Order: sequence, then structure tokens, then C-alpha cells
Amino acid sequence: MYFPSKKDLWMTIVIWLFAVLFIVPPILFPDFGVWMTPEFLNKQWIKVVILCPIGFGLLWIWFNTGYSIKDNILKIQYGPFKKVIKIEEIQSIRQTTNPFTALSLSINRIEVNYRKYNTIQISPKDMNGFLTQLMKINSGILIKK
Repeated sequence: MYFPSKKDLWMTIVIWLFAVLFIVPPILFPDFGVWMTPEFLNKQWIKVVILCPIGFGLLWIWFNTGYSIKDNILKIQYGPFKKVIKIEEIQSIRQTTNPFTALSLSINRIEVNYRKYNTIQISPKDMNGFLTQLMKINSGILIKK
């Protein structure tokens, strides 16, 4: 079962603003004043090569962040980054609003504690459905308030 990430408005604005700023200007708005000189072409090429991948990476994160539960495995996809957790290794889950470390696009998250000392923060859009699916597989998960 797939659970897309919840997306906050502020995160939407930040990601789309930077993606557009990193993609559009290097391609569509060249430096004015030095047309078709070797210096212009070199500068423009560097901008496109460096900035465009960052912009497309942000869009990849935006469109491809979600969490799936299949065959007793929780798969976390955050753009190009992937993480796999065995659901039977999950010990506890608690709600958090820590804005600093997370593979999510929302401030309203859950912190998943697994194995002995590992944690990860995620933000499924359907939090209750997500927790229900996890509890069906591992009823020993402690839900902290």
C-alpha cells in the first residue's frame, strides 16, 4: 500500500521557488551585454550544468516522496534517496514537529524508532491509515503521544 507524503504550503513555496530559480534563468535569460562570445558561452554552460540538476532534483523530491508498505517492509522514497525498514524491527512511533531532520515535506511528522538506536521522521498524508497498516503487521509497536 502506498502513502504519499503530506506537503505543507511553506515547503511547496520553497521547493517550487528554488526549482524555478535554478532551472529557468540559466536557460532562458542569458547575461545581457556579452552575446555569443566565448566567455558568455562558458559562463552559460556552467550555470546550466550546475544549477539545473539542483532544480530538477528538488522537483524529483517534490513529485517522488512517499512511503509504501509491502511484504512486511516499509519503503521510504525521498526523491533519489531510498530507505528500507523491516516493520518487525519498528519499536515505537511518536508524533513530532521537529523541522530539522526528516525525509518529509511537512512539519507534522511521525518519528519511527527501529532496531536499537535508529530513528527516521516521515510524514504520510493519511497518518491514521499508515499507522493502522503498520499495526496490522507489528502489533507490538508502541505508539507514544
